[in-house]
Amino acid sequence: MNNPIKAEQDEHTPSMDMELKADDILPHGATLTFPAIIDPVTLVASEEPNEPALDRHNEHDHLEDEQPFGWVVVAAAFFVQAVVVGTVNGYGVYQDRYIKHEYSTASTFELSWIGTLNVVGMDMSGPITGQFADHFGYRMSAFLGALIMGASLLATSFSTKVWQLCIFQGILYGFGASLAFFPSLSLPSQWFKRRRGFATGIAVAGGGFGGLCISPATTALFDAIGYRWTVRTMALIHLAVLIPSSVLFKGRIESGVQKAKRLKHERADREAVAQVKGLPTQMEGKELVSQTTLVEPKEQKPKRLDFTALKEKEFLILFFIGLTVAMGYFNPYYFFPTYAQNHGTSTSTASLLIGVLNGSSAVGRVTMGLASDYIGDINTLLISSGVSALSILVVWMFASTSVAVMAVFCVLYGFFSGSFVAIIPTVAAHLCGISRLASVTGIIYGGIAIGTLIGSPVGGAILDTSGGLDYKPLQLWAGLVMVVGTILTVVLKFMMNRNIFGRV
Repeated sequence: MNNPIKAEQDEHTPSMDMELKADDILPHGATLTFPAIIDPVTLVASEEPNEPALDRHNEHDHLEDEQPFGWVVVAAAFFVQAVVVGTVNGYGVYQDRYIKHEYSTASTFELSWIGTLNVVGMDMSGPITGQFADHFGYRMSAFLGALIMGASLLATSFSTKVWQLCIFQGILYGFGASLAFFPSLSLPSQWFKRRRGFATGIAVAGGGFGGLCISPATTALFDAIGYRWTVRTMALIHLAVLIPSSVLFKGRIESGVQKAKRLKHERADREAVAQVKGLPTQMEGKELVSQTTLVEPKEQKPKRLDFTALKEKEFLILFFIGLTVAMGYFNPYYFFPTYAQNHGTSTSTASLLIGVLNGSSAVGRVTMGLASDYIGDINTLLISSGVSALSILVVWMFASTSVAVMAVFCVLYGFFSGSFVAIIPTVAAHLCGISRLASVTGIIYGGIAIGTLIGSPVGGAILDTSGGLDYKPLQLWAGLVMVVGTILTVVLKFMMNRNIFGRV
């Protein structure tokens, strides 16, 4: 019988390069050990290395982008965006109702905090809810968000105090919206690479669609069935639309929980391999070590809040791009209606111009998203922020009483500023990969929330210095902070590709 154990030895120590077939020659139950002259063997069960904060060459980028189910995911994200963003941006109809009816004794300042907590709460909780989605899965995150939003609206319908509205319609709804919003913003990037911008643009266009539908529908329901039953109806609509949509939120990469389970099984497999049975307890008359030693590394526990991406200069610049652009972004949306009326237009004409602004924004999100697939997402972001700033400084500042020029501004600003929302997630995917996209997008939106908190109040304070009559200082403020964001985008572009016409 041929020797089943092949080993090369030097003059000191037997080598451990062996081929073992113990069952052919050894008694049952014998245990593999190593010669006593060999130090006890330490087997280390290694874990996967920590993911880098910046992962341009992402391990998941090989995923094909032609999966038909990807368009189902995009459609589901569209409806989530429509309900969530449409409701958040449509708070004005609730405030108008509160001032005139249910809470007529409260000040406008008090009631405005409900909408502020709603919008800022959604964005500021992004770093938390984004990492929740990456760890527990986008489907679970969106489903939980749907339940929280439905419950918050139901509680709102029974509220009788402004502070209760701040808690339920403001903070609680904003948190639930965040749980659903960031997965809907990030998930299309898992299904598409070549057409990532177009797919994301379609998804975020749902926000514009929801804005056009939800506010008028809410106003009509107020007149038809009253305030409290309207809010309850909206709660049911949230559950009816968001729960089925969340079920369709199928990810293409494993969540943190799935990864932990996989690593646990792999570790168990390595432990099993480390215990080899059926080999002799002696070799060439030498005593063998009675056992092997398995040393497991301390398990890497996920950080509760991971901001390591901010250590990378490219991502840090993107964070400040979002912050500075947001400081100017909402000023036209908030102040253009009063500007138009103060410059001779009727209330209906001012409302029509805002409709043009929102409609152009929805078109821009899809169109510029498609363009980013051909010219690059950072180039598209540069065009978006640059033209938005110029439209404020060149068109709006000189519109005066001309309705035609006002309309041109609404078309230009709506089209190019709207694409900012669509492009930010694709740039984040470009810089950081898609495995933690909800987390990094949430961090960016935390910066956008800070910019929103600073930008519009400062704009309002600037306008108040002239008694609400001189808009040029406000326009300069909004335009110049967006110019700063544009300059930062130029810096990011040349950090990624020094060719001025390079696709990046």
